[in-house]
Parts: sequence; C-alpha cells; structure tokens
Amino acid sequence: MEAYKLAECLVEQYSPEQLTVISSLAGVTANPKLPAGEVRIGGFTDTYSTGGKPGRNSKLGLQKYLLQEKISLLVNATHPYATQISENAPAVATELGLPYFRLTRPPWVKHSHDQWIEVPDLSAAIAYLNSGFLKTNSGLSKQIIFLTTGNRGIELFQQCRKCYFVVRTVELPESVESGSSNSAWENVTYLKARGPFSLENEISLLQQHGINLLITKNSGGDSTYAKIVAARKLKIPVLMVARPEMNSADQCWKVNQVMDWIVQNKSE
Repeated sequence: MEAYKLAECLVEQYSPEQLTVISSLAGVTANPKLPAGEVRIGGFTDTYSTGGKPGRNSKLGLQKYLLQEKISLLVNATHPYATQISENAPAVATELGLPYFRLTRPPWVKHSHDQWIEVPDLSAAIAYLNSGFLKTNSGLSKQIIFLTTGNRGIELFQQCRKCYFVVRTVELPESVESGSSNSAWENVTYLKARGPFSLENEISLLQQHGINLLITKNSGGDSTYAKIVAARKLKIPVLMVARPEMNSADQCWKVNQVMDWIVQNKSE
C-alpha cells in the first residue's frame, strides 16, 4: 500500500516534465491494482535473454532496463518478502551510481496477550506443524489452520496431512482457478479476497471455520493487521514467519521520508 501512496503523491506533486514516475509490478496477480503514473508489469529476467541463473538474469535485466529508460532515481517499495528484487535493486544501483532508497513497512510487534510461535521460514513452519503443533494440540478433534502467507510456497503445506487448511489469497492458485483436478491437496478450503479486512470480519471468519491456528508472514502495515488482533481476542496462537534479513541501510518506513529524499536527489 505504501508504494501506491508514494506513486500517488509523486504524480500529484510533480508534472510529467518535472518527474516521470514509473512503477514496476512483478505481475504475480492477473488483475493487479494499478498505481498512479506509468506502470511496467513483469519480472526482469526476460529483459536479458542470455543463459544463466534466473537470479543473475533478473539482475542484469534490471540493469538493462534502468539504462534503457535513463532512470535517475531508484526507490525499492516492494513487499518485505520479495527477496530477489530487494537484493538486486541496491546492487544494481551501486554499479550504475544511481541514488537508491528503500521504503518498507515496520514489522508487527508482539503484544503481551499474543501467542506467537516465531519461525524463520515456511519450511520451519511446516516442520512445526508436523511435530510441535500436533503434539501440543493432540486433544483437538481437528486441527484447522488459517493460512495467509500468499500463493508462493503454499503447495509445501500439502505435506501436513493431519491438518485442515483455510487458505486466503488475493488470487486463487491456477489449478483451482482453472478447475484442474490434478491437485493432491484435499484438506483445504480456498478464500479469494483482498484487504483491507475489518476486525469484525476476521473474528467472524475465525469463528465460522473453527480456526485453531493462524499462519502468516510478518508483513506489517494496517491492511491485514486485523487478523492478528482477532487471533489475540480469540486466544488463537499465531505461527509467525519472520522477515528475510536485509541490509537496513538507506531505508525508511514513511512515504514523506521518500518524498524528502527525492527532493534532495532529483536532478534539475
């Protein structure tokens, strides 16, 4: 949401002659919300057609794009868990001598009444489900889990055969959307929805489905925080997947800080 707000503020403050604002979307969702200004959709791997590793290709593709478009300022305002672009962007900016800044959300902070089980990644979350969670909750008639980690990596949870999942994503997985019967995941209900979500909605959803555990990433921000509050009020534990470690230099949490940075670095 911060990226959309930043694009909106920039388009309002500057004319196209003063500053061309281009937002690059990864293209993960088929019908994304479009930000103000010009929009580019898709990864950078395909912009560099030679062979090699995808990560290297996406870095070279980003470099090629920045040079072709004569980009003079680079702001990384992507999701906290978008590791590839967050590694490539500062590296390419350094190589090209471009001013670079990172806009991200502050992570959620655990409150005294929260029951968080913090794990480093999705693999650790699955390991916990297959061991600690099942042992701790062996008296439950059914382990029903609300999974809100996004589409990427959700297929890994098919390994947890003793759990039932309620999965909420912005867009349904392709196999579900197309009606394919090839999916081996039977213990699942899919919900297609886009935030922000109200506290009343989240409490109702957790109660309606009889949720025993919430699994989420520590994305931060207000749009989806209501589920954390709902879990707190209903005394439901939260399996919290930590953020990837990133260099904290040259980053901020507020749009107005980026606006000030752009004023300082914009070429006249």
